[in-house]
Amino acid sequence: MVTLTLLGTVAISEADVVFLKNGDRVSGDLITLEDTVLTIDTDYADLVKIDWDDVAGLTSDSPLWVAFHDGAIIPDDVGIRDGDRLILLGLEPGGPIQLDKIKTIHLFELSYRGNIGLGGSATSGNTSTETINAFGTLTVDKGWHRFILDGRANRGKADGEITAQNAALNTRWDYFLSKRAYIPFINFLEYDKFQNLTLRSTSIIGVGYDILDRRSNFLTLAVGPTVVYQNYTSEASSIIPGFSWQPRWQLEFLGGDLKIWHNHTGTRDFTHDNAVRLNAYQGISIKVYKDLSIRLEYNVRYNSKPVDDRKTTDSTITFGLSLDLLG
Repeated sequence: MVTLTLLGTVAISEADVVFLKNGDRVSGDLITLEDTVLTIDTDYADLVKIDWDDVAGLTSDSPLWVAFHDGAIIPDDVGIRDGDRLILLGLEPGGPIQLDKIKTIHLFELSYRGNIGLGGSATSGNTSTETINAFGTLTVDKGWHRFILDGRANRGKADGEITAQNAALNTRWDYFLSKRAYIPFINFLEYDKFQNLTLRSTSIIGVGYDILDRRSNFLTLAVGPTVVYQNYTSEASSIIPGFSWQPRWQLEFLGGDLKIWHNHTGTRDFTHDNAVRLNAYQGISIKVYKDLSIRLEYNVRYNSKPVDDRKTTDSTITFGLSLDLLG
């Protein structure tokens, strides 16, 4: 309702309308603009796909997120600026926004970004080794809510013996109090066979802030008290109070062809020898074809108080292919 008030009076028409350059009109419910194709759901012909070059303008009953190609000049006095996008109710024919500079259009109600990927290696000869790594992340924005899933799993074998087997999953819900400030609800799950760790669950409720909130370039930080449940194969399970922090950032260069990122979850226990734990993931990806990229990631897992005289630090280098998800 606040968005609609800021945008102005909503169009009275009962449907979205697309104005074509040949003078025709198409009415229905706008779905999306992707790859220069505008999709609209009509009552008389189901989904209709229209070449964006044939569109002169449009109006919508619902707010739209409009993203632009790199280098586009975005007017300051049109719609509401949301990072590197605009929230609009329409695009007037001959208006201040150049339609050929628009990259995507999505409903304000939902957007997402992320990637999924797979990597590994195999050697044979004097030694036989196999590794496989799976990773993925997904961020979904819906109004004042943001949902984040971030997971990875690693498994390695040498001469038929398992040498690495671990996994981690971060689930997160951010409820925004303003455009940048939010309350995070985070649960971080870990498993590591060679740390004798059956399960560690780190639950965080605190405060967060988007320092940089662009869709492709972002920097956010969440901190707060935490409760840690952990269960090792060699000792009894325990519940530990503590304090946690979770920064996440990503930067894009060369029009999105090059990306670098970092995110980690850190925890300081208030008991249990005041242990400090850190799970950090950082890397770089280079686009090779459309949404497909090669990806190099360096992961570090640190525990200042490991069990059974295990080492404090484990690290993994993964190399593979990833598929970008954007909508």
